[in-house]
Amino acid sequence: MLSTHEVERLARACETAAESATAFSRGIDDFNATAEGLPAVARPIVKRDFEANTGMNADEWKVFLGKLNARYVAIQEAATRLAQALAQGANETDINAATTALKEVATPLIGGTIAAIKAMATIEAYLEGLPAKINMIPESFMETGVRDELVDSVPAYIERAEALKTLLEETDVQLHAIIE
Repeated sequence: MLSTHEVERLARACETAAESATAFSRGIDDFNATAEGLPAVARPIVKRDFEANTGMNADEWKVFLGKLNARYVAIQEAATRLAQALAQGANETDINAATTALKEVATPLIGGTIAAIKAMATIEAYLEGLPAKINMIPESFMETGVRDELVDSVPAYIERAEALKTLLEETDVQLHAIIE
């Protein structure tokens, strides 16, 4: 029997995951802005390195994160409707309909969770090695202040990648518990 509490917890986790995907997407925007600010000779090297080591270019990451956000928003909305139906003591038909709606919007995420977790682990690993790469860029291409600012910003991006990966794992478990 579904509990209102566990469905509400799923809705909150999905809301947080959607926000996390959006925040990480802004990080990709920051990467793009930084890459575009580099001299023309360095720009393609940085972009190729990012794509080669994360499995996607910046535009593909934006699409991936946008889809992830949209899936989480849809699941959050469906979970909220189900939680409301449960809390209001709706009849079995209405609860079954809300549960079916949740299953329908959750299925794409459930089917892609492993790949999404791997993608986040890949970018997290890339980010962990990024400070060393940034410090290898010649000063003629990047001022020391800019370099320091970039290196100092990396831990926050690593934390966001880890948080999103953890949310993917947690919501996958929650979804399986609720819809199976």
